[in-house]
Amino acid sequence: METKKAAILPVKSIGDALLLMIGANHLKNLGYDVTILHDNIRSLRNWFPKFNFKKYSSDALKNFDHVFVQNDESKLQKILFLKEALKNKKLSVLYFRYNKSKHGPISNLDITLEEKQPIAISLANSFQKFLKIENNFSQKLDTGIVIPQGLIFKKNPKRIILQPTSGDTKKCWSKKKFIRLAKRLKNLGFHPIISVAPHERANWLFVQNLGIDLPLFHTLSEFASYLYESAYLIGNDSFAIHLASLMKIDHIMIAASKKLIKTWQGGWLKSNIILPPSWVPNLKHFRLREKSFQAFISTRKVLKVFNSTYSK
Repeated sequence: METKKAAILPVKSIGDALLLMIGANHLKNLGYDVTILHDNIRSLRNWFPKFNFKKYSSDALKNFDHVFVQNDESKLQKILFLKEALKNKKLSVLYFRYNKSKHGPISNLDITLEEKQPIAISLANSFQKFLKIENNFSQKLDTGIVIPQGLIFKKNPKRIILQPTSGDTKKCWSKKKFIRLAKRLKNLGFHPIISVAPHERANWLFVQNLGIDLPLFHTLSEFASYLYESAYLIGNDSFAIHLASLMKIDHIMIAASKKLIKTWQGGWLKSNIILPPSWVPNLKHFRLREKSFQAFISTRKVLKVFNSTYSK
């Protein structure tokens, strides 16, 4: 019997692509040959040896029996194109936040998530239901990740990664406070490092003059290896938080919105979430708490949470 082929097409976000490895693993366990079509997560292919990774190509989609595409709010025409191009194939649209008035009716092949749960858990539940898989809690969040040989978990117990950037700059805590935090951690005997993407590096080179390390990661795989051998991560809502959660690395997520973070927190190891105080006004049309959350989260507060959750 010929093996069925499935493709998963996430949006541009690397964090979303990582989360969708849950669905990919469920498909693999059912006997599918699974390919992830994504430009960036391909560099983690040695961490996910059971899967194929390729750059997206509309022509390549015709080679699959079933295509799962994540709904992209910024590229709605892409979904319409795929529905037309793959009308003789099975196409499932994945809606992380489905709104009937906005997205219209869905087919019996489409998948929607429960918004009141962390995305990882909701994604696992939805794929199990769609694929008619018996609920197995111990395996439902499995992504198929395999730690490369030679890496040692938390090899550097004093190394703390600070991730001050995000795909959405509105989610970022203050640059000055991240630097202040790094200095405080260093004074406490830790080895804090600043981690940014290669294209962001030029804006952070100055921290080296402050005695703060700024390692260069050429690939996501290099960063993943470094994270796995570190003790802790402190950052904004980003891919790094999800990866730390998956690797069981303790971490702090600094965020603006309690509602969104309930959904986007790490789905594996629980995230230590820091939010602005509830007394800060967040009235409609003003949203002071969300728009200016950086001003209401102090370095002292982050250090307090770190000290209470750090373990060697």
